[in-house]
Amino acid sequence: MPGFLSRRAFLLTGAAVAGTALVAAVGGVGYLATVDVDGLDGHVDGDSGVLNAFVVIHADGRVVVNVPKTEMGQGIHTGLAMVVAEELDIPFDERISVAFPVEPLPAYSVWFNMLQVRPEEASGPVVWLGRRVIGQLGFIATGASGSTMGMWHPMRVAGASARQMLLAAAASRLGAPVSQLTTANGFVLHEASGRSLSYGELASDAAVLPPPDEPVLKPAAEWRLIGRSQPRVDLPAKVRGEPIFGADVVQPDMLHATVRHPPVFGAQVANIANEAEVRAAPGVVDLVVIDSRQVAIVADSWWRAEQAAWLLDITWTRTEADTVTSAQMSARLQSALESKTPYGHIDDGDVESVLTDASASVIEARYTVPFVTHACMEPMNATVIVRQDGSAEAWVPSQSPFAIRQGVFKGAGWAGVEPETVTCNVTMNGGAFGRRSDQDVVVQAAFLAARHRGRPVKVMWSREEDMARGLYRSHAAAQLRAALGPDGLPLAYDAVVASQSVIDSIASRNLPINPGPEGDALTVEGLDKLHYAIPSRRTRSQNVPSHMPIGFWRSNGFSFNTFFTESFIDECALAAATDPLDYRRALLRDNPRHLAVLNRVAEMSNWGAPLPEGRGRGIAIEECYRSIVAQVAQVTVAADGEVTVDRVFCAVDVGMVVNPDAVVAQMEGGIIFGVTTTLMSSITLEDGAVVESNFHDFPMMRIADAPDVTVEIIASDLPPGGAGEPGIVPVAAALANAIHAASGRRLRSLPLATTETIGKRRSRRILRA
Repeated sequence: MPGFLSRRAFLLTGAAVAGTALVAAVGGVGYLATVDVDGLDGHVDGDSGVLNAFVVIHADGRVVVNVPKTEMGQGIHTGLAMVVAEELDIPFDERISVAFPVEPLPAYSVWFNMLQVRPEEASGPVVWLGRRVIGQLGFIATGASGSTMGMWHPMRVAGASARQMLLAAAASRLGAPVSQLTTANGFVLHEASGRSLSYGELASDAAVLPPPDEPVLKPAAEWRLIGRSQPRVDLPAKVRGEPIFGADVVQPDMLHATVRHPPVFGAQVANIANEAEVRAAPGVVDLVVIDSRQVAIVADSWWRAEQAAWLLDITWTRTEADTVTSAQMSARLQSALESKTPYGHIDDGDVESVLTDASASVIEARYTVPFVTHACMEPMNATVIVRQDGSAEAWVPSQSPFAIRQGVFKGAGWAGVEPETVTCNVTMNGGAFGRRSDQDVVVQAAFLAARHRGRPVKVMWSREEDMARGLYRSHAAAQLRAALGPDGLPLAYDAVVASQSVIDSIASRNLPINPGPEGDALTVEGLDKLHYAIPSRRTRSQNVPSHMPIGFWRSNGFSFNTFFTESFIDECALAAATDPLDYRRALLRDNPRHLAVLNRVAEMSNWGAPLPEGRGRGIAIEECYRSIVAQVAQVTVAADGEVTVDRVFCAVDVGMVVNPDAVVAQMEGGIIFGVTTTLMSSITLEDGAVVESNFHDFPMMRIADAPDVTVEIIASDLPPGGAGEPGIVPVAAALANAIHAASGRRLRSLPLATTETIGKRRSRRILRA
């Protein structure tokens, strides 16, 4: 175990700088009030002992675990608290509560997640730079399926360190050597004398002791919590309706605001013809243009603000995108695939010579996907107050306190607000999927709060603004080619993807430095297929800029590239007259871990068993976020093209599993998310503007239409991988492959179906032409 993770530099005792609250995102299961930290030494705060940055123990035995990750329904507050409880040797019961520390301590840094590096693997110059630079910023963020991957080891160390400090404190109290003491159920025991001390009794003494240089971690054979499903700490409060989401925030003397954005991204406000009329509408307090691109209405209630916004008669400036249509955007992608100078990512072997060999059987196909939006159930919102002394406080359903602080500074810096004066309250998130990592709505709320200093201002976007003026996953197209050998297996594989760079788009909005679009790794996620045994391979990308703002979207490039590649593998299998499962088995001959997952999902789905006419199975597999996931979709295609997704089987190897129930839930949720996107989701453009405006034309999967989902976890002793996004990744390809098996139709563009409405409440999915 690297020493830098086990010593005081990592175990920074204390959970916040002076005077700032730690706000629990779970709501109703325990808050940790103000904890002042003085330097790097242990600290006693009233009746509690702050043993390190993650563990606070109260005199009555209650243990507060600081989990620096946003709870967005993925169960991370439960999983990481379990890790601490395991090493601390305390039951996972009502004594455990969770707090979300928002202060940027290095111990809470997200740099491991950003680099997709597990702490126990940290080495090399890039990792050193991340630890020295990014790590010292203490940048807290939640995403990239990296919470357990990046934090499970540090939190094990924190729990083990606290336990050893409690043992040392007990040894001093009992006058016995530590070697004669044991721990169990929140007590230190001295079996020889029959005496015991609770953790609560020892917390104050333990907090002022130096932490051990090398905390001894529990061997896996002694684990009682890790690997066993535990109840979610946030669910009881949710059932009672107690947690506060951003939309629920209420503050004294609060103002409400709604915003109108230009119909075409990039346009500016040219004129508001009826400004006086809108200002005079009932309840309206303010009308202001923000950054020349948004019109905000501030009122004494959101509904009054929204009603006034309906009256607005805004003239927007013309842009170069005013005539752009989805067809034109698609044509740009296709043209980009013909680029003579795409960016090269991988070039192994001699792809070109193999593909041009006259004896080779070359298979070629093109695939496309549209823009899609996040469609979070809770619309974008933020509440900010700028006080008379220049300090600020924000209540935001966000994936990152860092983004909140920077957003408040960006919006209210002109009024003298500095990032270090901002108190962040991260509320529950009503869906995130990458969307809540951006700063846009926070900037708007902060700007308005600075205009109305001393009063909280809550900005809430309407569903229509959220859908048609938000952020999107990029559209994309790919051209894939393979040269098949005499056995039908690929000798060479060539992949080019055309897409808009998500890194370039995000950085241009939120960061002072923009690395540019070239070589965007998120664009080619899932394109390489390194787990398949292919002698020569090449992957390239071409950036296709547009006026559309794009952002992180659940699984990013994997969400479209795996659809491209795993559909193409089926096409290669068909050309080789080989069963798609057997074809993949041959390609995975050098990767037993992948092969085990593939074989298990085949067994689960009874692959190869005959199905009635009109039904089919499709299979797909991917390695993503340090996990391996394989799925089989079973569909029914009626004679008129109506498609029903009957079942989805999923086998997943996520490494060592902390809370199996949470992993299964993440796979199930990801699969439903993926089925929805695959069949129904598309953002289209006319005259440069987004057509879709609400769930009537950007529909969600209904419970009655959802397929049966069966998930099995493959046992593994590898460190944890990600679980939040892998469930989505193979879905589109598995469905497309199943539809081909059922109908003989190869669909290479998403969404696979159109929505046909029947009456007022029912609809059906009809395969696209």
